[in-house]
Amino acid sequence: MKKIVVIPNVNKDKDLVLTGEVVDRLLSLGFDVFMAEETLSDKDVSVSSDKIPEGVDLAVIVGGDGSVIDASRISVERDIPILGINLGRLGYMTEVERDGLSALDNLKSGNYSIIEKMLLSVEFCNGRTVCERYAVNDVTISRDSSLHIADIRVEDSLENAVKLRADGVVLSTPQGSTAYSFSAGGPIVAHDVESILMTPISPHSFFNRSVLFNSSDTIKLTNQGEMTLKVNVDGRCVGNLDIGDSCMVRKAPKTVKMLTFTKNSMFTSLFKKMRILGDIG
Repeated sequence: MKKIVVIPNVNKDKDLVLTGEVVDRLLSLGFDVFMAEETLSDKDVSVSSDKIPEGVDLAVIVGGDGSVIDASRISVERDIPILGINLGRLGYMTEVERDGLSALDNLKSGNYSIIEKMLLSVEFCNGRTVCERYAVNDVTISRDSSLHIADIRVEDSLENAVKLRADGVVLSTPQGSTAYSFSAGGPIVAHDVESILMTPISPHSFFNRSVLFNSSDTIKLTNQGEMTLKVNVDGRCVGNLDIGDSCMVRKAPKTVKMLTFTKNSMFTSLFKKMRILGDIG
């Protein structure tokens, strides 16, 4: 590993103080450091403002979980791992806390591993394809601010089907099981169990449980209600599902690569983060 690009979240690190500390640490370790968006004029840093330089070995993200999710596009397009440094509250997808930059020394010693995590893709049956980016956490089909209930037909690859009456439905990756799906009452899925988790949002029917599909399955969701539904990828609206329209959710052909310094299980990391928040003793 030689070339590293640092991508700051300028909304969270307004004065680029932490970003500067990260750059200093990486430079002291002998890495070639690039900045994707902002210039640190007092640092010996090569700057590329319009694109990520070719030949980069790692993208270091200074921000929160949202910043890591946004940067996943870089991992997918460039086939490089990403490393998150937490400036958010939970930072479940980040590896390093702001007061633990000494962990970056492991990059020099090679004391790290790279984990590939599955993504979801969405395709609209009317020919429109969502290709802005894959879903790292989840795909959500839900009603807008209307008082009407969403009626969604859910069908798997074997044409088994069920109709959900709910505010919406979340389909998540294993790592996304601790995001919106978890808030909606879904279970936590170990990250190495490749699967697609479906969790209804405020269901208005007796069928109110999560369903775990095989990662090789394709889930077809059809809007059988009386209003247009919103399709969100990782919390961002990417399109509408008009009345009668369908979309297909499946495992994406590519993965996102995450660099980690620890060998602890995802549950160890999750419980540690929850203790920081004070949610558990």
